[in-house]
Amino acid sequence: MSNENSFDQQAREPHLVKAFVDRGFMTPSDPLGKILDLADDGVISVDNEERILLFNQSAERIFGYTPRELVGLPLDLLLPSRPVTTHRKHIEDAAALGTLVLPREERREIPAVRKDGSEFTVEATISVVGINGGRMFTVILRDVTQRLADDENLQQSLREKEGLLKEIHHRVKNNLQVVSSLLGLQFRETTDEDIRKMFLESQNRIHSMALLHEILYQSNAFSRVKLPHYIRQIAAHLFNSYGIGADRIRLLTNLETISLNVDAAVPCGLIVNELISNSLKYAFPDGRRGEVRIDLLARRGGMAQLVVADNGVGLRDDVDWLTAKSLGWRLVRSLAEQLGAEVKVKSAEGTEIQLTFASAA
Repeated sequence: MSNENSFDQQAREPHLVKAFVDRGFMTPSDPLGKILDLADDGVISVDNEERILLFNQSAERIFGYTPRELVGLPLDLLLPSRPVTTHRKHIEDAAALGTLVLPREERREIPAVRKDGSEFTVEATISVVGINGGRMFTVILRDVTQRLADDENLQQSLREKEGLLKEIHHRVKNNLQVVSSLLGLQFRETTDEDIRKMFLESQNRIHSMALLHEILYQSNAFSRVKLPHYIRQIAAHLFNSYGIGADRIRLLTNLETISLNVDAAVPCGLIVNELISNSLKYAFPDGRRGEVRIDLLARRGGMAQLVVADNGVGLRDDVDWLTAKSLGWRLVRSLAEQLGAEVKVKSAEGTEIQLTFASAA
């Protein structure tokens, strides 16, 4: 068989582009066309005038055209009318840079149009090489229609789950408020001051937990709780609950931006509730004036330090926080252990409780 006959036979093969041979970019015996047909991505090459030179098998599958239908025709046939100008700008940028191959994360998503007129989205890179004194532009592309649809379905699923989580937090908060209201009814029914204090303290503890779920309900982040906002709201509620005016006891805060996961935020909030309550109840007897200070500081190694202090009368000499049997101190010890916190208590000029715990988990 002569070379000429061999060339004619290869040229008639559906995926070997004769225009590529005619322009000297490959020889009749060059297997480039068949190799490109093995690629999963569509490969389209055009000349300086953006006339199609090569159209591999994957491109045929993506667009619905055969190479014979497109060779020599403008690339604009594969683009909707809207983005043609933008596409030409990309081609010009590639030509100006000499060779442009974008990393995967920088590949452009562009609209394209199939033979049947349907529009879809492809992810494409453009490269340019000089051959035989001319330039050839090659677009490597893949149909990302399904991926985009899957992404949208995933985002929709996430939105639905977020809505469900919001609803759960909202319902938990409402249920806790119902429990608090029931305790409030019992509080008003009894005249025994010790029992009334117990009901009030239980209400405040429940409120601190309900407040956490309210914050999560209002937030777009469900896994972590920003402590400064949470602590300020707990403190404000307690001052109001005990009827403490700012003219008698001042609240001083120094709260750095630290967040905890939900499992850690619950015991942390309850600890803050107990310590502020103790200061308001016992540190300033007989209407004394003073200050309550709350510090939240970031420490090295992903640690946080929480300090609740007052300049009141301090702990009684016979009170050891490690062995005290009051419910408040027992809660603080138990919750600190749950939080994995190291606790230090100072009682000189008032009382200061320091808790150091991991915040990065």
